[in-house]
Amino acid sequence: MNIGHAFYRYLLNPVARCLLRSPLHGIASKNIAILHFTGRKSGRALDTPLSYTRDGDLVRLLSSTNTSWWKNFRGGEKPVEVEIDGERMAGTATLYEGDSPDLRAGVTTFLTALPRDAVVYGVKLDGDRKPVAASLAEAAPRLVLVEVLLGKS
Repeated sequence: MNIGHAFYRYLLNPVARCLLRSPLHGIASKNIAILHFTGRKSGRALDTPLSYTRDGDLVRLLSSTNTSWWKNFRGGEKPVEVEIDGERMAGTATLYEGDSPDLRAGVTTFLTALPRDAVVYGVKLDGDRKPVAASLAEAAPRLVLVEVLLGKS
């Protein structure tokens, strides 16, 4: 485990979980959710705080391949719960990994809605705060996207 991974796992994520579950959750709930899911190997209940965007019943979660939480969603749709703004909602998660038109479209939508995360993933934005195609093409192989359709489980 590298130092960056340990920092998130043991320091930042626990603080974010506590904040999101407290009466002060409004400070972070606008763009950070808690994803609840079952571990693919352990079968244990797991959760992780993540930046998200929401378009109606569709929640998008973006990450890089140097994290591991998303590997739990390989092999088809998986039941999950997403905790947003203090409300826990059931849904079905679908993973997009590997460069594809679907991944690029989802990443474009995510970063257009939440441009502050572009720097985290090394994607340059144009004057309209949309991903630059060449920059997205370079970053896409190391990005993963999980889409959660709420109300479907």
